[in-house]
Amino acid sequence: MNEIIIVPTEKDCEIDGYYYIPDYDVLPYENLSPSWYVRARRVFALYLATQGKLKGVCTLRSILHYVMPPETLKENTYLLKLGDRFSEPEKLFAKLGYERVFNVREGGTFSIRGEIIDYLGPDGVPVRIELFGNVVEDIRKFNLKTQRSEESLQNALLLPAREFILKEEHFKSNDEEFLEPIENQFTGKFVNGTILDYGVELYIKDKKSVLEHFTRFERELRKSMEEMGQDNRLRDYKRFGVLDYETILSNAKELPSEKAFFVVKKVQEEEYIPSEPIISEEELQIGDIVVHKKYGIARFSEIKKVEVNGAQREFLVLNFADSVLYVPIERIDLVEKYVGDEVNVKLDSLKKGTWARKVEKARKNIEQLVRELVLIHHARSNIKGLSLPGDAELEGEFAKTFPFVETPDQLNAINEVLEDLASEKPMDRLLVGDAGYGKTEVAIRAIFRTIVSGKQAVLLAPTTILAKQHYDNLVARFKPFGINVALLNRFSTKKEREEILEGVKSGKIDLLVGTHSVLRDVKFADLGLVVIDEEQKFGVEQKEKFKKLRVNVNVLSMSATPIPRTLHMALSNLKDLSEIKTPPLGRKEIQVHIGPFDERIVRLAILREIGRGGQVIYVHNRVNSIYEVYERLKKLVPEANIVIAHGQQPKSEMKKAIDAFYHKHADVLLCTTIVENGVDVPDANTLIVDDAHRYGLAQLYQLRGRVGRSDKIAFAYFFHARNVNDKVLERLYAIKSYQGPGSGMKIAMKDMEIRGVGAIFGVEQHGFVNDLGLKYYLDLLNETVMEYTGKVQSKIDTELEGIPGSIVIPEFYIYDPFERMRFYRRIASATSEQEIQEIYDELVDRFGKTPESVENLLKYALLRIILWRKNVAKATISDVGLVVKFKNGSFEEISANYIYNEKDDVYLFFVNIDELIEQSKVVV
Repeated sequence: MNEIIIVPTEKDCEIDGYYYIPDYDVLPYENLSPSWYVRARRVFALYLATQGKLKGVCTLRSILHYVMPPETLKENTYLLKLGDRFSEPEKLFAKLGYERVFNVREGGTFSIRGEIIDYLGPDGVPVRIELFGNVVEDIRKFNLKTQRSEESLQNALLLPAREFILKEEHFKSNDEEFLEPIENQFTGKFVNGTILDYGVELYIKDKKSVLEHFTRFERELRKSMEEMGQDNRLRDYKRFGVLDYETILSNAKELPSEKAFFVVKKVQEEEYIPSEPIISEEELQIGDIVVHKKYGIARFSEIKKVEVNGAQREFLVLNFADSVLYVPIERIDLVEKYVGDEVNVKLDSLKKGTWARKVEKARKNIEQLVRELVLIHHARSNIKGLSLPGDAELEGEFAKTFPFVETPDQLNAINEVLEDLASEKPMDRLLVGDAGYGKTEVAIRAIFRTIVSGKQAVLLAPTTILAKQHYDNLVARFKPFGINVALLNRFSTKKEREEILEGVKSGKIDLLVGTHSVLRDVKFADLGLVVIDEEQKFGVEQKEKFKKLRVNVNVLSMSATPIPRTLHMALSNLKDLSEIKTPPLGRKEIQVHIGPFDERIVRLAILREIGRGGQVIYVHNRVNSIYEVYERLKKLVPEANIVIAHGQQPKSEMKKAIDAFYHKHADVLLCTTIVENGVDVPDANTLIVDDAHRYGLAQLYQLRGRVGRSDKIAFAYFFHARNVNDKVLERLYAIKSYQGPGSGMKIAMKDMEIRGVGAIFGVEQHGFVNDLGLKYYLDLLNETVMEYTGKVQSKIDTELEGIPGSIVIPEFYIYDPFERMRFYRRIASATSEQEIQEIYDELVDRFGKTPESVENLLKYALLRIILWRKNVAKATISDVGLVVKFKNGSFEEISANYIYNEKDDVYLFFVNIDELIEQSKVVV
């Protein structure tokens, strides 16, 4: 028998063993679709009910929406099996409410590439179907991140992606929907079923409270629609929005006491799979400024198809200051996107050779930098540090007090840090990770290890707020273990300061938390570890102090400024680096609303958040008018308890406000951007920024990171003035498209990543980075580090000419231009036979059998790798074999039959090219 327990609020839905059925997470006029998480859970709940397996829990509002009748759901539920006929898949997916994309990374989407069909439905299983004609030949589960198949399946469930099924009359044409996203909530327009049709036994927990919460929110919603003058919308809502609650309640019984004991904390939500920006930061678009590694900065104007000796080739057309260059697309590895100051950058001149001079200048600067790093590195290697073995039993107990599940990256970072502390070499590790990815927990474990080993630790934060927050968190975690923690900042009185300094000096205080002022006059009894949070936010003077510390004491620095992959590779040879790339389990994607400022939306957003037991951060970045905003908010939402925090407040006032919010005595924190770094309140899941048009992209990204730090869905409202220009709107909408882990690296790359380089080397690098573009600058850095550490860099620079036949990836095989370019780049950058084999296997898995021109492209990429291993600088394919020029006078036999041409210093090898490629044992 199906059963559902109705509870007063979403917060009360945490019942172990019961399936949570969420209400819509957007308001009826918000111009947002309900998130996939909500749609998927709601549809899957209906599916469970058709199977007689539903044990659900939800609020009253959640089950008042109209749903499709059980017979409609059964008719539109498919169990696909091997050998089934699958005709007109595109039509079927559209009818079921799926959206067509090129790569399936999110729920509710499908993709058709030749005979390969991918989809992700409400059951959460990413399915890949391979057809032969229109017969299902193979069913596989695939990985959303890598897009590769993982395991074979006997069958696959295909459920609708919405709670209603579109009929023909709901379509304007075959593929264009008649629906606005907001109408997804007025399901009554399309279906008239209710949850009662599914044979569900309803129980209610605390009927009075259930009704109170429902009617208060419902009244608010309708009133706000009236005030907005949306009579049509209101009429629609009354008819199609929700059922009359009496219909449901008359069927609900009071929850019997034997069921009531089920009400316990629910386990962590299932894992959240991130969406990824459609275009990764490496992809080129027409009009982009690019860097050609040999010739410099140009503008990419088009991809041109050209016939060469009767065969198809594709070329990238690059415009330099004084010339045009055609680059074969199979050598796209020589061209990359320019990341730097695009406004002031000058295109290079091919005739004047401007590029070579810039490269030489930067190379000298980089050599000096690397030399300095190497010196610190050597100094540390020769000093015997403190070996801190810790206490395995105590540390095991302490690890259990962490209320979340560690991510694999986090565990990895914790192990690396603990190994560093146990070794005899002083630790100097940089820990990088997006906001909210759990860097602090790594630091806490390191501090615990240090203290149980009998040493003291200090944690430095750039702002008073962040220091206070760390302090509160650390006291709560360390108190049961008898560890003494003290906080030193500008709020400390003279007397407190003296007592703390004395306690640190005598060794009574185990851990000191504070801002950089701590470094001024503190003497430690026995210091074992310094943790620096957001090191890039400290000034030059402090950084110099940190440098001295680094040589003989353990230092762990943390930064949320993303580090480009190339910099990561270069530095890991000279610096210990840990990176946390995975978000915590259960992290939900943030719903972003962008629009002109609207008080009604503000009121409803605050009420919704308070209604589910959460808190709101409201950012207004002008101190002179923040108190007017406070008065306005008090009138607008008298139910809410609001506190103010900004940098110009008296110390005690600001401390009081932050404390009240942190300890949940306040519902709304009205503040300036002081929250950009560090206010980490898991229950703050709505962010409102009332003048978002005044911020840069990176700042908006940082602000958005302040919410969505628990397993509840979060909302960020970015309001702008009514008459802003298109450029500003474009920036605001960009924040919407960057979701998911690592978007910190993808967003505002120019700003953030260049700042990342600055964070590690100091600001003086900006000029060189802008002259060459970030990526090429990092390539040079990498090469220099490799030279200093005696490592060889594998980079294929063999030129191959005279290729017969077509070597293109046709549009009919991969129709998405970015994906095609991505494969061209991967093939061109491959440095081993194994990589080519993997690319071929992936192409077949994702797109089906490869056309001849793609096989040619892979074969000649293999040939380049074979020749590069034999030290070939340039090779030309001729009718009888290969004409080869070797690098700086070297020679390696490619076949026993050859002729040497002394005048041109080239060899003609008589060799069968196909046989030469076959020796690589790669199956293409």
